[in-house]
Amino acid sequence: MRLAFVSNDGVFVSQHFGHSRRFVIAELDENTFTYQLIENRENDAPCSLGEHDEKKFEKSVSLISDCRVLFAVRVGSYAKQRLQTSGVQVLEKPGFIEELLAEYIKYLRRPLFGGSKRREIMDDHPCFSAKAHNSKGRLHLPVSPACNIQCRFCTRSQNTSENRPGVSAGVLKPEEAVATVSRALKLCPQISVVGIAGPGDTLASEHALKAFQAVHRAFPDLIKCLSTNGLELPGKAQALWDTGVRTITVTVNAVDHEILGKIVSWVKDGRDLITAQLTGIRECAEQGMVVKINTVLIPGVNDGHIAEIAETVRKAGATRHNIIPLIPQNEFADTLPPTCEQIEKARNEAGKYLEQFRHCRHCRADACGIPGVSDVSKELYQNRELETFSHG
Repeated sequence: MRLAFVSNDGVFVSQHFGHSRRFVIAELDENTFTYQLIENRENDAPCSLGEHDEKKFEKSVSLISDCRVLFAVRVGSYAKQRLQTSGVQVLEKPGFIEELLAEYIKYLRRPLFGGSKRREIMDDHPCFSAKAHNSKGRLHLPVSPACNIQCRFCTRSQNTSENRPGVSAGVLKPEEAVATVSRALKLCPQISVVGIAGPGDTLASEHALKAFQAVHRAFPDLIKCLSTNGLELPGKAQALWDTGVRTITVTVNAVDHEILGKIVSWVKDGRDLITAQLTGIRECAEQGMVVKINTVLIPGVNDGHIAEIAETVRKAGATRHNIIPLIPQNEFADTLPPTCEQIEKARNEAGKYLEQFRHCRHCRADACGIPGVSDVSKELYQNRELETFSHG
């Protein structure tokens, strides 16, 4: 991996990104943790006397786009957003380059969720591993009542008949989570994963975190998994880790704002969804979680964009990818779903960057059982009144 340092003398990081006239580039071997300073890249500083030159700015970003990390005294919010979108992590820290490298290597070598435990969890997770898909069970707790974005293909519904994301018989209170897991294990002892995937977004409220806290205390050996659109993911990695979450799925349907506008009609507070997603993915991966990306394949909209999505999220730290065919609904009700050939083409293109998961079942937000083998969700919630939910 490569790292860039904003330095005037090649020794000390002492400048803002906008005033940078030189980037010192280091090459770091992630297996041996040895490094060498390989080159200096001269830069035409994009900011001068309070003025900002956009062409120079783009050139500066392009100059270090092959680096995974940038060290600088300070990076403005706009520059930080552009760099992170390009897959460059920003660390605002002055100091001697050699000392910053040593500190960063120490950070990389910290103990993480990994090794045999990581492999064991992946082998037991039916939504991440083909090996577990027809033998291990999963329970989705429908505790999240609301969403913070509106996708043009999404119609959330409360019923017991449809088999698709965004649908459940109702919403559980977080206080009901432990009892629900207990009942589910009696109905399906093969359950290895407790996941939260809706029916709204899991981080649009505190309900998912509260549910995971209680479930992790009662069932520490069960895998905890969260699915989210990623808008509220930045800053949540440590909190999720503390509640036992070790695997996370982020739905990323575009990494280009123009394409995203054709897919998402509304984002809470007009925030930048793409930047939030990439920041959250990076933070969760650095925390040690396994990050999978879900992408809804929409013919004529993002079908030519799949490889770019895969490459971008891989740079942020994702390791698995699940391409899901569009279910025609809402504004895309008249759009034909992708053919098998289109899906396979997208998977082959994305597979150059990320391992592809090919066994998705379009699960409900209250699914329970072994995917493709058994479904005990109706029995689990039989004769129980659940709360309603909304998209607000």
